[in-house]
Amino acid sequence: MVCFGRFASLLWCLFELGTSSVHASQRGVTADDLRGRIEQTGPIREIYSQRDFKPLWIHDGSLTPQALALVKSLCSAESYGLRSIEYLDCSGFDALYPRQPAIASTAEFDLGLTGAAIRFLNDIHFGRVDPRDAGFDFGIKRRPLPYAQILTALASAPDIAPVLSSVEPPYEHYRLLKETLARYRSAGTQQPVGANPLQEQQIRKIELTLERWRWLPEFSTPPIIVNIPQFRLFAFQTTRDLKAEIAQMDVIVGRAFPRFRTPVFAADLRYVVFRPYWDIPYSITKKEMLPELRRKRDFWQKQHLELVAGPGDSAPVVPFTAQNLDLLEAGKLRLRQQPGADNALGLIKFMLPNEYNVYLHSTPARQLFARSRRAFSHGCIRVSDPVLLATHVLRNAGDTWTAEAITAAMNGTETLRVKLKTPIRVMIVYATALAQEDGTTVFFDDIYGHDRRLEQLMGLPAVVPTQSAMNQRSHINHR
Repeated sequence: MVCFGRFASLLWCLFELGTSSVHASQRGVTADDLRGRIEQTGPIREIYSQRDFKPLWIHDGSLTPQALALVKSLCSAESYGLRSIEYLDCSGFDALYPRQPAIASTAEFDLGLTGAAIRFLNDIHFGRVDPRDAGFDFGIKRRPLPYAQILTALASAPDIAPVLSSVEPPYEHYRLLKETLARYRSAGTQQPVGANPLQEQQIRKIELTLERWRWLPEFSTPPIIVNIPQFRLFAFQTTRDLKAEIAQMDVIVGRAFPRFRTPVFAADLRYVVFRPYWDIPYSITKKEMLPELRRKRDFWQKQHLELVAGPGDSAPVVPFTAQNLDLLEAGKLRLRQQPGADNALGLIKFMLPNEYNVYLHSTPARQLFARSRRAFSHGCIRVSDPVLLATHVLRNAGDTWTAEAITAAMNGTETLRVKLKTPIRVMIVYATALAQEDGTTVFFDDIYGHDRRLEQLMGLPAVVPTQSAMNQRSHINHR
């Protein structure tokens, strides 16, 4: 019997082995014991074949110190925002320990602990959930972990903590959030269950955000990150996530209605357009613009709209006639708004070609940045400080783009496209908890319901907010 399943109770399997375990421990675990029990191919066979099928966690009939330390780590998976039951049934380990030379020193235990370790390493590195299942599209295939190398290091390290840490996300704010989770859990153990529903909700937000940190690939170049529920943009000057090396600004994101939500994805920012046209999406044209164009003859003039035949900024302009409006409804003509101060995109847009047709841009509706909950757009992201962002982005465009030059181009008379020499990775993410470098932690509303969906994918029970908890939230959200 070999216990390799994700929900398998490793310790219960050991009890079921009975007297055969005692006999195995008396003669020691042999290579034949292990070889005969590994039926499947994959990481486990690779690990043991590289060491001539010698046990990893048992020496002279007893568990090694590294094995005991690993079991302790697996039984503390909650400190990572995970669930220990996913790896081991830890309820009987303390009672088992005095008898472990007779029961735990078996081939089944060695193999089972290796399998549990592989699952744990995978989960703290990649996360338990495939981000695509949660609707997150980062478009990057991550390389598998070198399990044999890591397990060998774990089995021989004087201290396994650095080995485990090397597998976790290398971000400072992941580490800070993990430390915050430990503090919140410690405080929670001092109160009766249910005594503080708002703390319970905050712990869940931390757990879900830790999972999402594990979905991020390592930064090979300084990225731009937008956190949707925080309504905040972070422009990195280096690949380190340190506040002193990140420019920040408020943003406006898509509305909470499903068809207007800003998607979670990653793409490369490749060029900047000064004084852009707004090519109005067909869905907006048909549902919002066409009724107004047919009802008000001067609507196109007041809104500075144009009908064009064909793609591109140089496409020929055609008149607003009833026949052409029919062609517009049929998708054979295109509607756009002329550049200018009242253009819906403002005076500059930052283009990151993607399947969602989502990009960053300025806006004439500056008053909306005064709102705490800034979900007003059709999906694109409006930035509060376009000059600062353009200065940051255009530093690698090959020309000298000062703040003054950028302002002049935004207020000029011509549409101008500037291509970046090196694309900048833009990541649109969704995190409802943030541990800050000053020791504080801020939480954000689950405006799109992504937290609830991730809870379901992770098999976690929902934490239902009470009315008293909702009343307490006003002073911690939207900071």
